[in-house]
Amino acid sequence: MVLASTDPPEVQLAMNRTWHLPFRWISDPGGVRLAKPLDAWNPDRGGIFKPLVVAVAPDGREVFRELSRDFTDRPDDEPVLAALESLGLEPVAIPPWAPDVEPQPSERAFQPASFIPYFRAIKFNTGALSERMVDERDRDQLLTEQGMAESFLAAFDEWRAEHPPDRR
Repeated sequence: MVLASTDPPEVQLAMNRTWHLPFRWISDPGGVRLAKPLDAWNPDRGGIFKPLVVAVAPDGREVFRELSRDFTDRPDDEPVLAALESLGLEPVAIPPWAPDVEPQPSERAFQPASFIPYFRAIKFNTGALSERMVDERDRDQLLTEQGMAESFLAAFDEWRAEHPPDRR
């Protein structure tokens, strides 16, 4: 797995260390190398990536692609994992990412302490709003967002159990 961002490598390294991410990052300031060619550039949000998941087979074929509308719209794990498992590949161990830069946290970075209140608010607000919707499509969209927030909260509970806060 490789993540891409318009942030410079030192900001990406700080994010990796904050969230204990085992992934490598590609830095694409300006979106020239990846975001724009993949149709994932979002100039309306300050020049950032739209969330995009692409799974590529060793021969270069795309076996999965989902371009989200915005940061609240993400694919479920199951279709992505099914596409990857269909390739029948063995997992590859990748050494930890150790770029030649010092971590430099960004003020925009989502911090673990903000995670629970943010997604709890989404969960409860979407639930309340879905009760007001008369259009079934709007209600379904809100309930999908609510389910995503619940999924993120459950995953964060697992993450917290694996990465307890440093209480020094």
